[in-house]
Amino acid sequence: MKLFYSPFHTFVHKVLVTAHECGHWDHLERIATFPFKNNAGEDCGDSYDITPLNPLDKVPTLVTDEGQSVFGSQAICEYLDATSRGRKMYPEPGPARWDALCRLSLSDSIFESTVQMVMEQWKPREQWNMGLFEWLWPKFIAGLDSLERDAARGWDTFDVGHAAMLHAISYLGFRAEFYEAKDPIHPNFNWREGRPALSAWFDEAVQRPSVQSHYNKPFEGDDSAAACQAAVAACLALRT
Repeated sequence: MKLFYSPFHTFVHKVLVTAHECGHWDHLERIATFPFKNNAGEDCGDSYDITPLNPLDKVPTLVTDEGQSVFGSQAICEYLDATSRGRKMYPEPGPARWDALCRLSLSDSIFESTVQMVMEQWKPREQWNMGLFEWLWPKFIAGLDSLERDAARGWDTFDVGHAAMLHAISYLGFRAEFYEAKDPIHPNFNWREGRPALSAWFDEAVQRPSVQSHYNKPFEGDDSAAACQAAVAACLALRT
């Protein structure tokens, strides 16, 4: 399988964690793809275009051994779990599953909304939509506080909702460190403040082999646009 994704490894990737937990790591070719900016912060234009595989031209996008595209992180995680060679990340139907899916949804919303704020700050400061920040921050705070209460009660497993939590929480830190523009409402936001249980859980969870497989480690391989386009062509060839 080929996974097209942006290899910014200073935050945790939910799909990579799921792939590892489900036993796919050694059967997964990881293709560096930069829809916007690369690791150096340079605008890549459309040189990494994957529209032939995903009409939305978004990462992550997975292409199976048969050439089928599966895109959207939640769909990819479900596919990896359904074809698991190892453990399962989605609990059986019942309260545990609904809890995991709610944490998945909450965390994905925090991540996607943080990306919205990042893109808003690519504009000149005078063009920032302050209403966007004012609307999103209360949701972030409430969501993190809810996860803090859950963490205080504790978990006896690690599921897809936890992978999504790592993704969202670590990206909040990545945003502050990687991008020059500071948030206009919380320029020095620290998600750990007032959340000791969530902080302790995070510190333990990032030690999992599935996280250590990539977190804070440089991408190994060719991250050029040419390599990405060669991989796109190889995927398309599977369909003929």
